[in-house]
Amino acid sequence: MAHLVKFTLFARSEDLLDEWRQNFQALAPPEVLDRVTIIQNSFEDLKTSFDCIVSPANSFGRFDGGFDQVLSDTLAPADDPTALTRTAQTILYSQWLGYAPPGTCTLIPLQNTPCFPNSFNCKYIALCPTMRIPASVSWHKEIVYNCVWSLLAQIYRHNDLAEKDPGLGLSTITSVAMTGLATGIGCVSNKICARQTALAFAHFHDSVSHPEKWSNLSWRDIEELGSLNRRLPMDG
Repeated sequence: MAHLVKFTLFARSEDLLDEWRQNFQALAPPEVLDRVTIIQNSFEDLKTSFDCIVSPANSFGRFDGGFDQVLSDTLAPADDPTALTRTAQTILYSQWLGYAPPGTCTLIPLQNTPCFPNSFNCKYIALCPTMRIPASVSWHKEIVYNCVWSLLAQIYRHNDLAEKDPGLGLSTITSVAMTGLATGIGCVSNKICARQTALAFAHFHDSVSHPEKWSNLSWRDIEELGSLNRRLPMDG
């Protein structure tokens, strides 16, 4: 199921959009390109519904700054502005005892909470902390790759479980909205964000397509994956 998920990457920055386009074209196979749409837009102006929206988050699940504040303003009831934070922190405590390490992904169900229904018909927030607390993480050379891989793996497992055991009542995730990870307060460059996002998509697709390889990786296999920040011909 996870390989059928459609992703919408959105941003207002033309530079980030260009980096996404160039890096996905250079690094991702056609099967990935077919399910990734890149558009210039703000979150509030997206005119469609999504099963899941990605939060670049902090490890403590507080939705009160940056893009997370936008999510609160959009998904939480006007008379209950902290509803999204409470919902996220309840799940974070049950799964991580309150602290989700940077680079992980936690799916936050919104159904049966004050945040559902909402204008996007969003059923899950994918909380992907790029930082422990709001601060620069440009020192962390792999944080975006780690977050995107964790996101893809979590959605894959979720959809697999939803398909195999309908009695659990899990809603299948088929559409995901995601903005740039760590490109704001995190101070990760648009180039690094885009490259690591595209590489994570490409590598994850290869993993799903070749389980015999990825379940028995040699050092040679690992070296062939290349550096997460390798130069491409387009870099000049």
